[in-house]
Amino acid sequence: MRQCLLLAFSALYFLLMAATFNSLGQVLPYIVADLKLSWAEAGMGFTLLGTACGAASLLPATTIRLFGVSVTIVLGALQLVTGFAALALMTGVPAYLGGTLLLGMGFCFCGTIPAVHVIGHVFEGRRSTAIGLYFTAGNLGAVCGPLLFYGVHSATGGWRSYWWICAVAAAAVGGIAALISRIDEQGRSRVSLDGEGGAATGWTLRRAMAKGQFWLVVVAYTGCLLINTTVHSFAYQHLLENAVAAGTATLVISAAALVAAAAAALVGLAGQKVGPQQLTVVALATLALSSAALVLPTNGASLSLFALSFGVGLGASTVSTTLLLRQWFGGLASLELYSVMTVFSTAAALGPSIGGHLHDTTGSFAPSLIGQAAIAALLAGAVALTRPPRAEVEALGVS
Repeated sequence: MRQCLLLAFSALYFLLMAATFNSLGQVLPYIVADLKLSWAEAGMGFTLLGTACGAASLLPATTIRLFGVSVTIVLGALQLVTGFAALALMTGVPAYLGGTLLLGMGFCFCGTIPAVHVIGHVFEGRRSTAIGLYFTAGNLGAVCGPLLFYGVHSATGGWRSYWWICAVAAAAVGGIAALISRIDEQGRSRVSLDGEGGAATGWTLRRAMAKGQFWLVVVAYTGCLLINTTVHSFAYQHLLENAVAAGTATLVISAAALVAAAAAALVGLAGQKVGPQQLTVVALATLALSSAALVLPTNGASLSLFALSFGVGLGASTVSTTLLLRQWFGGLASLELYSVMTVFSTAAALGPSIGGHLHDTTGSFAPSLIGQAAIAALLAGAVALTRPPRAEVEALGVS
């Protein structure tokens, strides 16, 4: 059953990554042109998408504890379907912002919070590998999302049909994931997953939140998400403005996502032997390099450097920060700690709004790209120099 759970959550994360953050940036130029939006308004949609993902993170944690994972996924799937339908039907800014808000909520309920909670418990012996495979599926979705939109747009000449396809897929994949989760819940005692049968060790929520190391992990995760969100918001348009053809820009972004998929799998395997602290440093450093690569003179070398560094950083960051949190603070309050981390990472959603405003003011995305490269570089140094927290209670290592 645990393999079926991993497959179901991976398929759902594939869809989430393909249809939200990673393809919305491809659709935005057409939405901006058709609906006469400013880039600040376009960036606000990404901001709401990211804000909802973070700010609502304690809600799925609560529904999981009260009603189970299957109910949580059903609620998320309903939000996703409604959000995609809103985007397909939108004629102005209110519907656009409402649709992205719903997609962020749906992502929160169907994404990493329930998945990491379940996978982290049912794959205790190979946790790092299983989490790596899960994030690999999401990064493969990031590869396919822009290509799918490019194909749909080329075939139909419009962008609305793409959102209808996403709505149907969300209903189907979300329903299957909820059904498998329900079957697993019926065969598993409630305490074995939610309370772990009294066997869980690690930090309590209050003690972990009193440690500076916890907040460093939170800030590192937020920094990775800031670059992820901002680059996916504007990289496509930035490349177009620097004389890169639309098809080439799509291939570059998809190539980065393909590298990210491979990196997530490799980091998951490496996490069995290499510490997640070192992997987090690598993730932050390569993400900093990727932002810097976008402001270099546009040529084959700089585009290749961007695709490689962004892919490695993106793939490594999602796995490494998740494993680092669990290694340093154990599994006792892992669901709540991960949710709190996601809530505070909402600050990353300011990136697209700031980037869009700077573009409207300066005519370029370069200032925001340079700024986020500096932030990631500083965070990489901070993580590298930080010692693990002293265990006040027995903490689980990453097995």
